[in-house]
Amino acid sequence: MAKRVSSTAIGAFVLGSLALMVTVVLILGSGRLFRKPHRFICFFTGSLNGLKVGAPVKFRGVQIGRVEEIKLRLPALYGELRPNISGVEIPVIIELDETELKSAGGTGEALKPEEYQRMIQRGLRAQLSVESLLTGLLYIDLDLQPNTPINLVLVSGTARYPEIPTIPTSFEQVQEGAMKAIAKLNEMDFPALMKSMTDATTSINNLASDPSLKQAISSLKDTAANLNKAVISIRATIENANQKIDPLVASLRKTSTEAQVTLGQARSTLGELRTDLAPGSPFNYQLITALEDLSDASRSIRDLADYLQRNPSAVVRGKYVSDGGR
Repeated sequence: MAKRVSSTAIGAFVLGSLALMVTVVLILGSGRLFRKPHRFICFFTGSLNGLKVGAPVKFRGVQIGRVEEIKLRLPALYGELRPNISGVEIPVIIELDETELKSAGGTGEALKPEEYQRMIQRGLRAQLSVESLLTGLLYIDLDLQPNTPINLVLVSGTARYPEIPTIPTSFEQVQEGAMKAIAKLNEMDFPALMKSMTDATTSINNLASDPSLKQAISSLKDTAANLNKAVISIRATIENANQKIDPLVASLRKTSTEAQVTLGQARSTLGELRTDLAPGSPFNYQLITALEDLSDASRSIRDLADYLQRNPSAVVRGKYVSDGGR
């Protein structure tokens, strides 16, 4: 006789099969079976109102992951806070999908530990951004901000997930700048400032009503008039000098031209004289003969002078001639 199958066992089998099918459908539908997730942790100091679990994580507007967890405080197994952290840092766990990153055209190399560290040094930062102004929903934007500091919250080597430094939102940066400006205003001594402005106004009024200032202004007008006259006189003198200088320059140019002509003539004369004085030339012979005659005449004059000095009466009676010479 065949054994009767229990209806309870059949029902349990059917329910188990349905549950397994639903689980498989959910896993396949969500795509988790084919995903390659990489988790990171970020710390935000501002309000996270509008940031939900499942919110997008984007790199310059392209979604590459989602928010997995939002904690109120850091669990002990997630890492150790640095001693200098004094504010409230809210940890957010994000998951970057390597498959999704590659489908968007990325290589996935930035998810490797060594490349991730280089990206941090190049300026990889996380920042809260508004996804919709109507709903106020937020998402996490990853981008390269090379001129921002690397503000890490966890002690190196204790973090469960790699940490991505964060920077304040644009609104938080404006708010921080406004708070600093307000703090500087609070440090200012407004009563002393008002007193200083009042004293300055009083000094200006006293200076404006001082008779010596009016006299100085009047004297300045006379000085300006005299200076104007002096400028006119100087201008006239310069014009007169220009009128006199132009004829002088023309005369100098004419004199220079005449001097050049005279110099040329002198050079020609010297050349002719050099030719005439050359050894063996007729002029040189005549000159030598004339010089010899001149020397003889000079000797005769000297002899005559000696004779007259010895016989001064010869001028009256003539030269003495002896009887034998008559």
